[in-house]
Amino acid sequence: MLVCVDTIYADSLFALNFIADWALLLAAGRLSGAVLRRWRIALAAALGAAYALASVAPGWGFLTHPAAKIALGVGMSLIAFGSERRFWRCCGMFFAVSALFGGAVWGAAMLAGYDAARGVYVPVSGRVLALSFALCYAAVTLFLRRGAQRAVREAVSLEVSLAGRSVALRALVDSGDALADPVSGRRAAVAEARALEPVTGPLPEGADAVAAAEALSRRPGLEGRVLLLPYHGVGGGGLLAALRPERVLVSGEERELLVALSPRPLGGWDAIVPPD
Repeated sequence: MLVCVDTIYADSLFALNFIADWALLLAAGRLSGAVLRRWRIALAAALGAAYALASVAPGWGFLTHPAAKIALGVGMSLIAFGSERRFWRCCGMFFAVSALFGGAVWGAAMLAGYDAARGVYVPVSGRVLALSFALCYAAVTLFLRRGAQRAVREAVSLEVSLAGRSVALRALVDSGDALADPVSGRRAAVAEARALEPVTGPLPEGADAVAAAEALSRRPGLEGRVLLLPYHGVGGGGLLAALRPERVLVSGEERELLVALSPRPLGGWDAIVPPD
């Protein structure tokens, strides 16, 4: 997103574009259900701000070509969301939100009395920029949130360490996850059994919860770390094999969680975790 002021000061131009790009990437990530790694978003925003600064430098006008802008958008998306399995969804959402915000800035600038035909860049004040972003955010919330209801639920990274090994999973925070150990009261995340194979190894084909727990408890490093958890759902109840990991990190923060094994896919997620 290229935002400029009437008189170009390098520090103001960089800071203004960094803030705008950071907010746009954050909004795109939330709407796409991406795991938000804020240091990567900040790095991508810094690239966008540096591009905006370079594009107004003498002799660098070629950077305003549409092909250069598209390449920049894809590059920023790679930095911010390159580890996502649905990368192109995140990238497309970033372009959509950027276009919406750019239109809001353009419209607000004209309403404020600026001459929108003066050049490629739209000269705006901080007040106009704030108003534009507020309108853009309201529009995104109103028109896109319902259509992306599943995606806007918070996505987090989940790292499970067990028996000297660890696995990183893409998880969904679900307030409906009430699974817990009835004895200790310790809450539990639910992970797809196949996604945990790097730390547990494969389970016997067709094994139920009891057979899975017995097979796991016989494996080196898992002794004393396997249990059965009762669960109740809309379709009934039963038992799930569960693990007591050495460490569980949710978005880099350690939490005291058990990890239950789901024999079925979890709707495109590796795991579901309860809110903190």
